[in-house]
Amino acid sequence: MRGMLAAWTTLLGVGVSGVSLAEARMIDFEKPHRPNRYIVRLKDDAAAARSLFRAAGVTPVHSFSTLNAFVVETDKGMEADALEALRQNPDVAYVQANRIFKISKTPNDPSYGSQYHHKNIASTQAWEVNTGDKEVVVAVIDTGVNYTHPDLAPNYWTNPGESGLDAKGKDKRSNGVDDDGNGYVDDFRGWNFVKNTNDPMDDHGHGTHCAGLIGAKGNNGMNVVGVNWDVSIVGLKFIDGKTGEGDTEGALKAIEYANKMGIPITSNSWGGQVDNTYDPNEPDALKELIAQSGEQGFLFVAAAGNDGSNNDKKATLPASYDLDNILSVAATGSTDALAIYSSYGVSTVDIAAPGSNVLSTWLGTRTQKLSGTSMAAPVVAGAAALLKAAHPNWTAKEIKARLMETVDPISALKTRVMSGGRLNVGRALAD
Repeated sequence: MRGMLAAWTTLLGVGVSGVSLAEARMIDFEKPHRPNRYIVRLKDDAAAARSLFRAAGVTPVHSFSTLNAFVVETDKGMEADALEALRQNPDVAYVQANRIFKISKTPNDPSYGSQYHHKNIASTQAWEVNTGDKEVVVAVIDTGVNYTHPDLAPNYWTNPGESGLDAKGKDKRSNGVDDDGNGYVDDFRGWNFVKNTNDPMDDHGHGTHCAGLIGAKGNNGMNVVGVNWDVSIVGLKFIDGKTGEGDTEGALKAIEYANKMGIPITSNSWGGQVDNTYDPNEPDALKELIAQSGEQGFLFVAAAGNDGSNNDKKATLPASYDLDNILSVAATGSTDALAIYSSYGVSTVDIAAPGSNVLSTWLGTRTQKLSGTSMAAPVVAGAAALLKAAHPNWTAKEIKARLMETVDPISALKTRVMSGGRLNVGRALAD
């Protein structure tokens, strides 16, 4: 916290000695973030947000319906004064910089081949029990999803509240009405939080690759197969494919959307390392919303990161948040060795899964082979969806516990991940 305050006071030009405990905390200002746009978390008993923001000289541009928090904009040249006013307001709990997150870096490995990961995790054994269920929805919070890919189109989600005909006989998908009352108009196939439209088409490939690992249509005689033959995948796009970057604001909106829509599993192959100023007890809107997911029984599967470092010593967020509903995933290769790029942590990383050289869906009608914990996380999210199909009433904690207790123990992983092993979905599905 002291390092964070030092960075903050450098921005404002005030002294640390003048900070009182009653003042709002300033979060994530030491990390790369969007200028002039911040998340303000008000205290739960705060009132008159409009007058509060007017007095501080900021403009609220978005309010979160499940968290007493707002996205605000500051005028250029007045940023420091506005942030200082918010910091001193007794109704403000904290101000969070709109941190920039990136999709996990993908090591350059051009080899192509078969989907070896299904053999490693015993998918065929699992499929003898269950091949998935379209009633189970998995949100890919990423660069979007290529929902027209022939292996993904059959398993792509349609919002039941925004499909069919309305009372006037108009197609709910395009009638310009928020038919299901969730705050998003015509969101029949998810949402694009980058452009604020109802088209979450992938313009990068990363999210599509993740989606295919979860649920490329099985037994259809083409391309590849996901861990689920049948499932419902929805793209929640908050990362710009052209830059590979998203921010806290977009992540918050995507997670809140998933929570509102009752989506039980999210796949999250993005994040970033903290520095030595990080305090795990610091208030954090991102952590709060993921915790809300857990309170609803929803699982948040997260890539552990590709920094090849120990997350026990240097956290990667959001994977390293200490929350029961987060399942943090490291990556292994075809021989079950921990990938050289994979982050790890016997206290903070839960499980390992194949992530190196895995083949999945891509842009257009193509397939592509990629490596990273970005790939390992959706393999685990797919396994979680199979369990949810078999046990519809299971919560995040139950699914997480089952996946961790049924791993294949791997000696090299004993001191690298909490479960001590690599995912075995066949054993997880066995009675």
